[in-house]
Amino acid sequence: MKIKQERIHSTDEVLTRIKQALQKRSGLSLARLASGEALVLAHNKIVPLSRIPWWVEYAGVKLPNEQARRLLLTAITTADIVGLSTDYAHWESAPLLDLVLTAYKAKPKYITSSTINWHLHEQDRLYKALGQEPTVLVGRMAKAALPCLRRKGVNLIYAEDLEGLEDLPRAENALLAKPYFRVALVAAGIPATILCPRLAKKLRCVAIDYGHVINDLVQPGFTVNDLDRTKRDWRQRKNPPLTE
Repeated sequence: MKIKQERIHSTDEVLTRIKQALQKRSGLSLARLASGEALVLAHNKIVPLSRIPWWVEYAGVKLPNEQARRLLLTAITTADIVGLSTDYAHWESAPLLDLVLTAYKAKPKYITSSTINWHLHEQDRLYKALGQEPTVLVGRMAKAALPCLRRKGVNLIYAEDLEGLEDLPRAENALLAKPYFRVALVAAGIPATILCPRLAKKLRCVAIDYGHVINDLVQPGFTVNDLDRTKRDWRQRKNPPLTE
């Protein structure tokens, strides 16, 4: 498939589906795929491992990883809404997604843009739609961002850490054991894409791949330059320089 030939549903259409799911007390999952997910799907099949950038591990997956590939393919076909990168200016974004989706014959059932999380975040549109629904926040920065979302009126009842794909089983079991919640905002890189359809199915909740919006909550005005610095800082913490 070619993303540019598909219908890309608008923010208003996605927001309407979220509101309907909340009103009907039904499950709904929103997963997103951009360059990180494309590289995981493509590694050692379409793109040699030597061409995979180091930051894919920052996004939650250490390669090679066949399990991650299988889990992502499952997420693509089971998620209710899938945000796909429409960026054709960078080979690892929409062009690579086109290749891997075609190669694996994987087509989402309802497509929006991978930047849908930012559009929902703008003018607090998502938070107004959530109202007082019990909500959990999941991811590396969840606990730091929790008070920020509460100030926006979100009824956050819990925050759960999630650091990489290896941590996913623990985090998922922890969420399944928690008190009732209707909404999960998951900011955990590639594992978020995998987790959201699972939560929506198992708990009949609205599970949204929240992405780097969480950084903007903690650091308002967060930009691509800030993201590059965040990745470098993470790498240095994970691999500190050797000292004598």
